[in-house]
Amino acid sequence: MRFALVAFIWLGLVGGFALYSHERQRRQPAPVAEAVSHAAPEEAYTLELTPSFATASDPFALQGEPGVSATLVARLGERELFRSDRPLAAGVTVAVHPVPGLVAGANEIYVRAVPPHGEVLDHALRVRLLQGGRVVLDETLWGEKGASVSGAVPFTLTPGQEAGHGH
Repeated sequence: MRFALVAFIWLGLVGGFALYSHERQRRQPAPVAEAVSHAAPEEAYTLELTPSFATASDPFALQGEPGVSATLVARLGERELFRSDRPLAAGVTVAVHPVPGLVAGANEIYVRAVPPHGEVLDHALRVRLLQGGRVVLDETLWGEKGASVSGAVPFTLTPGQEAGHGH
């Protein structure tokens, strides 16, 4: 009799758990499809970087790390779009064409420029993204009292736009 009672309780518990698991899976919402990002036509875009100051290497950067000698760096995610290890003149525009890695939707470009050591002026770095002749992005980043100018510039590219179209 005890054996029958144990078997009955065991079947009730395991059966109840199996029924619960089955119903729980059946009632879950449909999985959400991941957002599909479509690559933007990279040949259609040009990135322009214009520092208002002469760039120099950072004298306080840790030695031995990659990228410490960079005077101007632009990145899109983990992809390095532009890097200069030599000083650049003030007011000279650096153009990066094509701009690889842009997607239709949300994008973010990170830029960093280092002014010469000892300057105590405020500095600016103009970041422009052009599609053909049309300005898609025009931002200015500031560094106060001789500090490095760095920051991320978020922007959105609408899907379906192509170079040369005015919409």
